Amino acid sequence: MYRDNSLIPKEAIRMAALGALSGGPRAYAEIASEVRQFAARIVGPSLDLLGSSIELLKFEGLIAPVSGEGFEDNAQLQLTEEGWTALRDYLSAAVRPGVNDLNKLVVALKLRFLHLLEKEEQLEQIEALKGLYEGELARLSDLLSHEEWQQGQLRAWIEMEIRQVEDRISWCDSQKTSL
Repeated sequence: MYRDNSLIPKEAIRMAALGALSGGPRAYAEIASEVRQFAARIVGPSLDLLGSSIELLKFEGLIAPVSGEGFEDNAQLQLTEEGWTALRDYLSAAVRPGVNDLNKLVVALKLRFLHLLEKEEQLEQIEALKGLYEGELARLSDLLSHEEWQQGQLRAWIEMEIRQVEDRISWCDSQKTSL
């Protein structure tokens, strides 16, 4: 993790793999394929997100074979207690300010597996996202207040970004009431 308790790319991919096993045992190849495809659909193809191998998760004791051994025989794998703990830690990690591919992936994974946390923890994560978006709104509003930087189409773009962030804040509020 970074110093601010947010995930590095490798940990985002680990969260995806551990989360994929949260519903029960699955085949090695199925997990690897799902993680790769999900990440590519959120952020596009990325060498930075080719993540750690499932074998490493097995070596670290986060997952264990139910049958078979590993990649060679397409083993059925499941989460261990340590794996559940790691997944909960990843789901509770901070999200870094700013909009980038890694943040999009982390937010998507957190929301995908949010139901695995206790209700109070789910609310905390939604509130943390809202806080992140409120910080983004403040930054964009400050940028908009500088008339000297408003040449070309920048103002229209900032206004569009502000609307999107305001929609995200409203969405967070609606999610809190639906939990």
